[in-house]
Amino acid sequence: MSLNFSSPFFLFGLLGISIPILIHLLTRRQQKHVRFSAVYLLFQSQKRSIKKSKPNRLLLLFLRCLGIALFSLALANPFFSLGSSEAFRNNSPSSYVFIFDDSFSMRSQVKEKNLFDLATQFLSKLLKQVPEGSEFSLVLASRPARIDQGWISQKGSFEKLVQNMRPSFQTTDIGHSLEKAANLLKTAKFKSKKLILLTDLDKNGWDKGIFSEIDPLPPIPLQVFNFSTLSLKQNQVAVESVQTHQEFLARSRILKIKTKIKNLSKENQRFPVSLILDNKSEKEVLLDIQAGQTISRDFSIQLRKGDPVHGQIKAGDDVLPVDSRRFFSHHPDQNIKVLVVDGDPGAVSHQSESFYLERALNPFSVSVSHIDPTISTLAELPLRKLSDFSVVILANVREFPIDYELELEDFVLRGGALIFGMGDQIDAKYYNEKLGNLLPVTLEAIQNIDKTHLLFKNIKHPVMQAFSAKAIEEMKDIPFKAIYTIQARNKKKFNVANWFTNKNPAVIETGMGKGKIVVFLSSLDRAWNDFPIQPTFLPWIQRWTQYAARGLENISYQNLLVGETYQQNNDEGRWVVQTPGGNLYQATTQDGKTTLTETLDPGIYSVFKIPEDYLQETITKLPLGSQPAGTFTVNVDTKESSPQKISEEDIKAFLPDLKVSIKNPNLIDSPLPSSEGKELATPLLLLVAGILLLEGWTVRRE
Repeated sequence: MSLNFSSPFFLFGLLGISIPILIHLLTRRQQKHVRFSAVYLLFQSQKRSIKKSKPNRLLLLFLRCLGIALFSLALANPFFSLGSSEAFRNNSPSSYVFIFDDSFSMRSQVKEKNLFDLATQFLSKLLKQVPEGSEFSLVLASRPARIDQGWISQKGSFEKLVQNMRPSFQTTDIGHSLEKAANLLKTAKFKSKKLILLTDLDKNGWDKGIFSEIDPLPPIPLQVFNFSTLSLKQNQVAVESVQTHQEFLARSRILKIKTKIKNLSKENQRFPVSLILDNKSEKEVLLDIQAGQTISRDFSIQLRKGDPVHGQIKAGDDVLPVDSRRFFSHHPDQNIKVLVVDGDPGAVSHQSESFYLERALNPFSVSVSHIDPTISTLAELPLRKLSDFSVVILANVREFPIDYELELEDFVLRGGALIFGMGDQIDAKYYNEKLGNLLPVTLEAIQNIDKTHLLFKNIKHPVMQAFSAKAIEEMKDIPFKAIYTIQARNKKKFNVANWFTNKNPAVIETGMGKGKIVVFLSSLDRAWNDFPIQPTFLPWIQRWTQYAARGLENISYQNLLVGETYQQNNDEGRWVVQTPGGNLYQATTQDGKTTLTETLDPGIYSVFKIPEDYLQETITKLPLGSQPAGTFTVNVDTKESSPQKISEEDIKAFLPDLKVSIKNPNLIDSPLPSSEGKELATPLLLLVAGILLLEGWTVRRE
């Protein structure tokens, strides 16, 4: 229990009590005693008058002293509390935690500025009200919530930090930002603690699940400034997704771009939707979208060259342009030279091991496919130069020329790829003895079975990611009549990409040096299965060829959200990523994976492989010898796009222990929050007014 004063300077006014006392003492009348009998009756009358007036004068003196004392106390702005005494002085130093919403919804435009700019200006002005000697800290509420500035007592430095802030492109995370703020308050220097949140109250940022997970917050006042009240309009449209895929026609390649547009408003709208390539508008359509609905739209362009296609889809023109566009990047499949070694050429063409392979790898009479196969017999193999090819497919090859396995090993070590297909010509003993450095397994025997099928345990494999659920179901129905069983070699590592339903591996893969080896444990013709005549065989063998060659970016192409980590399987090498703004970052490579975390801006990122002899830790420009290695895109998460706001009732339900007040960002109407306590200034002023009335009544009565 304590009585505290926010303006204790006015307590010096209590000295004014001495003024009426001095006046009373100086003006008190002294009685002269003159004794004579003739005026005895007059003396008795005077004595009664003095006795009657003395109590009134003392009462007036008391009322005047009390009035001065109460008036001085009222000016000192007293607070009465059951808690600590320090926490209730508005002009005493306090600990301030500011939670600042820097999510991309705060980029909503208001005339020439945006909500974020208005919030920083407001906070700068708010700091001028903060008493000198206070300490400050700053928590940013974009995901992931983080402490941007710990406790600092220099108001000027803190204000400069606020003025230099920039909005992010991430979503809102109010729950974890409040948790960070609570942790800061545990180490606050002052007992008077202030918690202030500046946000647009987007409902997306108030995740009920997060509030149920975090620890209870301390029971202190939370003052929320709602900047969405400054918006003239709400967000209306968002581009939710963009997908690209390449199609082959008879003599051309077509790139199809599929996008989804959502109408976020409560009314039916017509939006212009544009396809922009290399910063130039190529196509534009008008779409009528019902309130709250999402529709799809396809664009098609002809690929005339093998150059990458970089572009974006732009929809409408509203107050939040960040989510009205979405970036995409497509690298047309580059030509991969493939050597197909036919281990069992038939007298009739369709009976050859290479018949279905050749047509699946390049199904067109005109070479518009990205795979360029060359067919070779075993006798012609020594005449081929392996360095001219990226992939060698060995289809049912019984054995190789003398010491040719050494050439194959060197081919793989330098970055080439081998794909083995089984068949009745395979000599298991020869393979196990001569190809021990290439194969991570030993071949056991051909297993003839009534029927088995492909089993896809890992549909997240880069090869399988492109297949729809329907295509995978179709592949599961393909019967296999014979397979090769295997046994793992000691200390050899490999990955089983696909299984058969009889629990035997179907496809295994392993890395060797810079290259890759893939083994399909059934035939690549119709001798052991009907896979080659199925529609899914063409994309399946093409994708395994692309994956083995490591030359097709679209196999591992990534479309990330802002803040997500870029990750790529790379056994070795040094890699640099160039951001949309032109900044360069060296990616880290560890355990066969290259990662980059600096994905904070939406746009198209370029990946480069730099020379191994580049030793500098920081990089400002690409060194000589850098080679382009692909691109990936980063876009905003449109969960943040919804204009729906959270209500004050919901906030109080999330934060039952906090005294929450939501205000418009107006400095006149929004003073700094003060700790809880009973103000006594108003009752004291009322008492002073009552004393003045009582004094006047007493004087008139006298």
